[in-house]
Amino acid sequence: MSEVKSFRKPYNPPVKKLTWWLENPFYIYYMVREGTAVLALLAVLEIVFGIFMLAKCQLAANVSLEDVKPLVWYLQNFLGNPVIIVLNVIILVSQLFHAVTWFSLMPKAVRVFMNKNSTELLPEYVTKLALYAALVGATVVIIAVAFLTK
Repeated sequence: MSEVKSFRKPYNPPVKKLTWWLENPFYIYYMVREGTAVLALLAVLEIVFGIFMLAKCQLAANVSLEDVKPLVWYLQNFLGNPVIIVLNVIILVSQLFHAVTWFSLMPKAVRVFMNKNSTELLPEYVTKLALYAALVGATVVIIAVAFLTK
């Protein structure tokens, strides 16, 4: 095994300040998009907390209000809190922004060919339309299940 010494000196530009990303609009857009992951984490923690409160309920054949007291507290006092409502609206807007930016990125990241014998790619607008149609379809199904079930 040969021991070759490398004289390569990689250039590592110094980071002058913590707000380096505010100097370029591309980096601002990127950091805002990546920051939506924190808000998605908050939404997931809220759902997990709701599942935990449901698990604390004593569910049986004859359920009284006292048996589901933790879930009622979660729905009325926690989710009904104005701070949580505002936070959920911010989370919704951030996730819609994340979806729009992801849908615009998807045709560049995933190459979909027209058929197996050609190298011609599917137009970007077709992929975007399919993603938006899936988003709208999933939203309609979730709303229908939420409002039509008893």
